[in-house]
Formats: sequence, structure tokens, C-alpha cells
Amino acid sequence: MTQPSPPPKGAIYLFDRVQPPLPGGSYSVTATTSVSAAGAAPAFQQERFFDVVGPRWSVPQAMVAATFPPRNGLGVYEDMLPHIVLNRRTLPWERALVPPGAPPPAAVTGDAAPLLADGVPWVALLLFEEGEYTLLRDQPLEQVLPVTVFQDLGSPAGIRCDAVEAAAALVESILPSRQELQLLAHVRWVNVEDREVATAGGDGYFSVVVGNRLPSPGARCRAVLVSLEGRSDLVQENPPPVGPDAVVVGPVGPGAGEATAAAARTAAPAPSPVVHAPAAPAVAVASAATVAAPPAATPRFGAAPAITLPAVTPRLPATVAGRVAPPVRLVALTSWQFTSAGAGNFQWLMQGLAHDNALFGAVVDAAGSLALTDTGHVPMTLQDRAGVEEAVLYRGPLVPFPLTRDPLGPYHSADQARRVSPEVGAEDISYAAAFELGRLLGAADPKCAQALMQWRREAYRQSARGSTLDAMAARVAAPLPAAAAERLYTPVAPLFAVTAAAAVTKSNPPIADAYGLAKVAAAPGLDAVALAAAWGLATPAARALIGGEAGTLGAVVAAPALTARPATTLAAAAADLAGMARLTTARATAVERAAVSSAALSTRRGDT
Repeated sequence: MTQPSPPPKGAIYLFDRVQPPLPGGSYSVTATTSVSAAGAAPAFQQERFFDVVGPRWSVPQAMVAATFPPRNGLGVYEDMLPHIVLNRRTLPWERALVPPGAPPPAAVTGDAAPLLADGVPWVALLLFEEGEYTLLRDQPLEQVLPVTVFQDLGSPAGIRCDAVEAAAALVESILPSRQELQLLAHVRWVNVEDREVATAGGDGYFSVVVGNRLPSPGARCRAVLVSLEGRSDLVQENPPPVGPDAVVVGPVGPGAGEATAAAARTAAPAPSPVVHAPAAPAVAVASAATVAAPPAATPRFGAAPAITLPAVTPRLPATVAGRVAPPVRLVALTSWQFTSAGAGNFQWLMQGLAHDNALFGAVVDAAGSLALTDTGHVPMTLQDRAGVEEAVLYRGPLVPFPLTRDPLGPYHSADQARRVSPEVGAEDISYAAAFELGRLLGAADPKCAQALMQWRREAYRQSARGSTLDAMAARVAAPLPAAAAERLYTPVAPLFAVTAAAAVTKSNPPIADAYGLAKVAAAPGLDAVALAAAWGLATPAARALIGGEAGTLGAVVAAPALTARPATTLAAAAADLAGMARLTTARATAVERAAVSSAALSTRRGDT
């Protein structure tokens, strides 16, 4: 089989699933060898065991390539399904959703997608909002799974894992069905050099698990990747009946029974929707936890366009003797939190600006709006510093035509930015108001105030440095730069030191006798001749007494007589065969003694 070429940069190849060659578990390999000899055929057999392991009770963070919404993220996520990207391409299909020996799934009729006999993901990404769940850390596995499920999984001992606990009604309403699970996981193959897509490197293969619930505006949410291995007690075969389009349903709160469900059929949909796969006509019903729709709030900046979706019938929990089922625990493989900030996207902000008459105004005078001139100015009354009222014009930065930049700044006060506009022939305070607004914003920012104070201190320090340099340059003719800006940043210490040394050298002062040696040189105690005469140091007895050379004390010492030797040459020395023979014999003897000494030394040290 030819290996397909990787996708080009910017492209993605999608796969429904990538199943591993061997599911996780214990296996044995038996090798049999048959040998025929003299009519007999003995067989030799050998058996070996091995395990195929993989994440089962937790997913390490190193295997998580990315999450969306990002961990601890804050943004407008109310219309985005959370998902998690894993480096291991086969992880969602490495284990069985139902235990071995379970009956096959029921046949699906109608327009619903066919169920897979195998390859259904064993993991699901569930979204919980704050107050709907309890995250349990380091729990024994037998306290997380039901007894029958724990036994079906082989009763593994000593396993501890994280778990998420929520009301049975909520879990049943948001848990994907078997048919939905096959649509909520897929594999992506991207180019490894495409850093915008392949954020975690590797071979370019990633498995993606998508949630089926949209976060509510302004809610703090937690996305949990849960294990559904062996949980046939929770996962249904088919999703609830919904309309031909993707629809939403709110979660069913705890304590929802038949009476609560009947009341829910007349209530408004809950704000946190669950997306289900399309299958059948919809039935208008809402969350059992909601009794009446809240009053619609009027936003200050206008509301974003509403999206109306049909409601569906939520799956209600089974009741036992009129009581709601106990909370459900699921193995939490990994999880992360984020906050859906609610309204605040670009579309909502732009629509709010368009409806804010206080900011834009209106050209035509109307009730509750401001009358504008054809240049976009707003007439208003201003009190000057003397308390006199005067009519002025103001225009904000958002106008429907281009404006020219003010070339007269910078200003030191707002009054300097006041001028008479040639467009309308009246005083325009637009730039003055902008200057005052910027000043107030800067004064309210602590970091800005600190930066201004640091700037002022630096300016004072540079001013003092400039005055010092001018005073020093007046006394020492140092070659300082003419420009004041360059003079401030010139290293003046070595420059003035060299200038001062050159000036002192050129003056040629007398060499000083810092220690007065010239004055004490004639003292009797420092005269060598007088000391030798006074102490008799020139006599042989004195020299023998002190054991020194006579020349040290200044006495005249005759040179020793040299032994007379005849002049000779190298050729004459080489012609002396007897002498060369003696030298050769002496050299051989010295080499032999050195070898004997080295061997004796090695023996003493224990060398071999």
C-alpha cells in the first residue's frame, strides 16, 4: 500500500476514525515448530504474553495538544462548542464503549445516521456550568463506577482516578447517545510545517473530541473529558427526537419528575443549550428547571440579533418509588475551566455604537436625541473660567467624513486647544475636550503617573549634569561636543582626565623628591666609605667575620686565576678517537643505569 502524501500547508485531511490494530488489553503469542525425523514429527511450542496499554483512567497533559476555549480563557464563547485536540490519533477508539458480549445496537430507521457496530468513541466531552457539578480528586475506582460496570471492566484493584459528579437528570440530558458519539470525534491530518495548525508538532495526526453543549453567556464553565467505557447504563442508542435542523435544549435540573416535566412544557428554553443530532420533528418543550421566562433586559448599547431555535423534549431521569435517581459519577480523564463573558463581540459592540445617540447623535432633531449640524458638531453651553456662559460647538472623533490632523500641538493646557472653527464661525472645543479627557485618564492611571514622575526626575538630573559640564568646560579646555544633546551622553570622566594630564605635562615642572633622599644622601651613616673605615670592613678579618664577599662592601677583589687551556676546534675533538670511545662508553653506562633504576622503581610500586 502506497503511503499517501501529507497535506500541503493550510490544508487538513479529515478522517471519521482511526482504530488501533490492537485494542488495549493482555495478549499471548504462541510459536509452534514442527520437526520431522525418522518418521516422527515432534512439535515444539512456546508461549509469550504482552500487554497493549494506553490511557484509561486519565489523560496526561503532555498528550493534550490544544483546548478550545483555552484553559482559564475569558471571551465570547456562547455560540462555540468546546473541543479538545489530542496528540494520540487513536485514543478515542482504543477501548470499547460497551462490554464484550453485549447485544448489537438496535436498527435505526428514518433519516438518522446508521449506528456503527464498532469504532464508537469511548470518550465524550461534557460541559458543566458552575454549581452543576462536583469535581472529585483521587477517588478509588470502585467508588466511581457502579458495581456491575466495575465487574465488567475486570475489577481492577488499586486504581485511583478523578471523577465528576452531577445530577442524574443533568447527565442524562447532556450525555451524547451512541449515534451522536460517532459524530463528535474525528481525526485531522495536517502538515507538520504548518505551525498555525500543527501547534504541538509530531507527525501531523490529531484526534479531536467535540462537546455538544453551548456555554451560557456570563457563565463559568468546566469542560470534562469523561470515560464511557462500559457505561451502557447511561449511553442511549438513539438521540432524543429533534427537528430537521440542529436544535438546543436546556438541562433538566434535579428533582424533575412527571409533574415538573409537565410544567416544563410551557416554560421558556434554558439559556445553556445542548446540541443534538437531527432525527425527527421537534416538540416544543423547555427545561424542567425553568418555570417562567425572565424579563428581557434592555441593553444600553442595543441588543444583538436573537437566534430562535425550536425546543426539544429532554430526557427525564428514571424514578424509583417517586424519588429521583442518585447523582451520577463519571471518570474524568482531564478537564479545564473557562468563562463565557456573554455579549461583547464585535457585532454586538458595533450595533451598540449605532444605537447610542449620546455618542453619535442625529442630524434630525427628535425626542431623546441630539440635533447635529451638517458638520457633525453638537451645540452646547460652556461656562468659562470667569463663570460666563457661552455657546460652543463640540464634535467627537466618530464622524462620517475624513478629518485633518491638528498641526498646532503639543499643548500644555486645554485652553490652548480652544479655537474658532472656520466651518461654522463659532468656538470649537473638540480638541480642548480631548486634551482634558486624556489628562484625566493619565492622572487616573498609576503607571502613567509613575512614568511621568520618572521622566521629570530624569529631566532634572540631565539639567544638573549639563550645568556641571558647562562649569568644567570653562576651566578645562576639554574637546566636548558642540550639541547639548550629545554632550549629555558623552563619557566626560576619561576625557577630562586625559585633558588634565596633558596640561600638567606641558607645564614641565621640576621633578619632585617626595621622600627627601637627596637631602639625607650626605648623612654619615649612609656613606659607604666612612662606614668601611669606621668598622674596619676592608680588612680580611672583617670579611671572614661576616662571611661575605669583599666586593659587597666596596673592597677591591682580585679575579681568580684561570686554568690555561689550549685552543681547539670541533674537528680536532672528533679526531680524538680515544676520547670519543670513552664518551660513548660513559653514555652507554649512564643509559644502562637509568634503565636499571626505572625497573627497580616500577617493582617497588607494584607495576607490571
